[in-house]
Amino acid sequence: MIRDRPSKRVLFLIRAYNDLDHIAPVVWKMVSTGSEVAYLLTADEFPGDYRIDFFETVGAIRLKSKTIEAYYKGLRNKLGPRPVRSLVDWIVALSFGRLFLRQHRIRCVVVEWGGADGRARAPFFLRAARLTGLPTLSIPHGYHTWLENDFNEATEATIRETGRLPQFPDRNRFTRYVVQSENIKRYCVESGIKKEKIDILGSARFCKEWSELNQSMCAVNNNSSRTIRCDDHKLAVLFFLNHWNYNVDRGRCLNLLKLISREKNVKLIVKGHTRGKESGGLSLSEEKAIDSFGNVSYPDDQVHSPYLVEQSDIVIVYGSSICFEALRQEKPVCLPKFVCPNPTIFDQSGLVSIADNEDQVIEVIRTAAKGRQAMPDKKKLEKFFYAHVEGASGTTPVLERYSNLISSFLKN
Repeated sequence: MIRDRPSKRVLFLIRAYNDLDHIAPVVWKMVSTGSEVAYLLTADEFPGDYRIDFFETVGAIRLKSKTIEAYYKGLRNKLGPRPVRSLVDWIVALSFGRLFLRQHRIRCVVVEWGGADGRARAPFFLRAARLTGLPTLSIPHGYHTWLENDFNEATEATIRETGRLPQFPDRNRFTRYVVQSENIKRYCVESGIKKEKIDILGSARFCKEWSELNQSMCAVNNNSSRTIRCDDHKLAVLFFLNHWNYNVDRGRCLNLLKLISREKNVKLIVKGHTRGKESGGLSLSEEKAIDSFGNVSYPDDQVHSPYLVEQSDIVIVYGSSICFEALRQEKPVCLPKFVCPNPTIFDQSGLVSIADNEDQVIEVIRTAAKGRQAMPDKKKLEKFFYAHVEGASGTTPVLERYSNLISSFLKN
């Protein structure tokens, strides 16, 4: 009797919320096309997350290595000098990491953007994959919206000292490094990644296919107790925070939030950055200072951005890629350039209202309250998304491009 050869499986390594947000659509698409798909959480847990529930429902399976987890959480913390810990890490990857990949028939490993070895528990599997000769792919965990290189403290300091961006040549160890647009490829090349390693596939997170599905799932996932509309007569203003160290004027940002909260006909919803309060959130004292009129709410991590955008009347955002979500849903967007002066792909798009001071933001809000807000032009939207989200390449849908690339490494 001749048995079918065991099928080959792709393994996705997922670390944090942002990684899950951008990688989930690729996991789903791979399963939908008939591939065997597994995922492994390398750091955070996501109990009850709708995206994980969704792609598990269609066939993705979660894998764990009890041995590696036990080492990482226990023995590793007791090891002495860093060189000793690094040596033992390599031994664990060489032995248990390789055994894990072989036992689970892994043929390709996919991980978030980052260094060649990844973060948290990812090195045990990435190192093992390379030692075994398996292809490794790095795909987006976010979206780089900036047009100039000195967009945060780290890049600015390095450019000032060396005349160029921080260099990441180790990322050339990936078989492929995936980006969403020509602008992001340009940035990666200037960071030391070889052109031939980079594939422009568009944005899995913000492409039309996933955006529509994601929005519908978020609407179902959020019940009425989490609605942000407490008064139908008030304008729902959704304000997204970004990384504080991205040249953001925190003082003016806080002042703007206070001014908006004082508008009588406004309900202000402030959504902190998904990387956490320290990176892009408000302290308790700042929240208290802003909410002096009781017109402000701070949704927790269980209330996801697509749902918040759907429930809002106008979105205020500076630099963050969540602007794509607002434009997808054809919401009016205000970009306060005085909060964050970094040039972005949105500035000259003709799709957002640019405000140069606090008064202009308040005027945009008051105009919207009167029902006269400017809505994004559909033709401009289509052109903008083609260039920055759809990868400006042919007619093949974005998620199919990701699936095709990964599947090509499962056939060997």
